Amino acid sequence: MSERRRDPQAAMRLPAPIGTDIRGAVPPDLGPVRRVLGVWNETVGAGLARFAQPARITREGVLIVHAADASWVHAITLEQRTILRKMKEQLAGDAPVELRVEIGPVDTRLPEPPPEPTPIQPAAQKKADEMVAGVDDPRLKAALSRAIARSLSRGSE
Repeated sequence: MSERRRDPQAAMRLPAPIGTDIRGAVPPDLGPVRRVLGVWNETVGAGLARFAQPARITREGVLIVHAADASWVHAITLEQRTILRKMKEQLAGDAPVELRVEIGPVDTRLPEPPPEPTPIQPAAQKKADEMVAGVDDPRLKAALSRAIARSLSRGSE
């Protein structure tokens, strides 16, 4: 009897909406990994960032990066000095002191583009403006008016 081999990374992937919600729910002051994630795409470039992602930082300041396969491990390893230098420029004292790359779970799916916003109907904008007339703060008033107008426009489609 033969066993079917399972993709170990497939079991670790979350559906896109859940993964996005979880990443968005992480507090910004979570620590060094959060700061590294904030500059990762800019530091390594979008192409490399899609196949290699920061996983954790050790107490000693070693950034552990998960790569999709051995070729990406090699690519990151070749660029590690440049990556560390760029991170030091961007993160100063919060930058990792060393980089270690290993094969691990990486979500290589391309993000879905955000949906097109609902066009605002002139009648909906007029009604929204009337509804927020009593709001004193101009920024809050404008934001509320846009949100209400979009909601009213969605109902008139």
